[in-house]
Amino acid sequence: MAQTTRLSAWRRGFLLMAALLLVVSALAACGKKEDKVLAAYKGGEVTESEFNKYVAFYSMFDQQFAMYIQLPEAKEHYLKEYVGYKVLFDRASKEDKDAASEGLDDFVKQYETAVKDNESLKKSTDEAGLKSADVRTFYQQIVTIRKYWERNVTEDELKAEFDKNKTGYNKVNVRHILIATMDMSTGAEKRKDEEALKIAQDVKQKLDAGGDWKALATEFSDDTGSKDAGGLIENYSPNKWVEEFKQAAITQPIGVIGEPVKTSYGYHVIKVESREDKKYEEIAADTKSDVQTNVITAKMEAFMTNELDGLIESINLPKDETATDSTGTTGSDTNSGAATGDDAKASDDAKAKDDANNATDTKDAGADTSK
Repeated sequence: MAQTTRLSAWRRGFLLMAALLLVVSALAACGKKEDKVLAAYKGGEVTESEFNKYVAFYSMFDQQFAMYIQLPEAKEHYLKEYVGYKVLFDRASKEDKDAASEGLDDFVKQYETAVKDNESLKKSTDEAGLKSADVRTFYQQIVTIRKYWERNVTEDELKAEFDKNKTGYNKVNVRHILIATMDMSTGAEKRKDEEALKIAQDVKQKLDAGGDWKALATEFSDDTGSKDAGGLIENYSPNKWVEEFKQAAITQPIGVIGEPVKTSYGYHVIKVESREDKKYEEIAADTKSDVQTNVITAKMEAFMTNELDGLIESINLPKDETATDSTGTTGSDTNSGAATGDDAKASDDAKAKDDANNATDTKDAGADTSK
């Protein structure tokens, strides 16, 4: 399918960055000396102009990020996240940074071509003051972070992750017809839940009676990514689908057309055509890469959750841009670990993660209708 819904804000955030290779981890030195310091951490600081560049650059490629960064909880969350990227870049070895330079010139050329050919992108770039040199730095930094994590993942960790979720990694071939309840381009309601279910049940009856998948998918399916192929999705890891669709792909008997499955997109009529049952040693390179990404994501999340706060010395956002606890105090101009108390801080962090999760999930929902 064209769309996939990620189940974790950190996971989705990291996969998006790896895919686009565009998430910012700007240099502390890029800000002017008179810039207000928004965050101080052990080993460095983040200035206002630096963080604004980070926000402006990432917003050009992720409109949901641009929306959620306006929320106080989300802004503080993303500021801390950015500090984390800077810390990890500093921890990376020279070998990591050198390896991240591969393909750098080609990427910058592609970026410059995109700016030249896209008036809207050029306007956004000019307004943000972003130059090719900034993009070069951003690219190298995010790839360096990936290289750093790759170096810190063992084969035993990869095998353990695969064995823990073997059915989610082993690929399947499925056919499905989606009867959508929402318009994928606008998010508006397309049809009532009851209407969608009735259509899905009618489609299942037609298929059970020997109806042609290609003809019925062409007529009824709202999934533009598979309807012209008879609803076929080939060689796909169930982990990349939303939970309800994933569970159907994993558990539904092969060759049987199941009852309509409801997801956030609507109702799916699904038939599992085949399912792998491979051991870790037998999986393809792309599956192993998926396993590695999930191990890296877990390590990234653990770092952000368990270690980062202890490295941040202060957060100095304006009061209307910081998360507040139940007593109305904020984290601005205070020590990050002691500003609001552990319980309130944990609540703020959880809320920020929910906001980030909403942003990434909503963004994903705009591209693929079954996953």
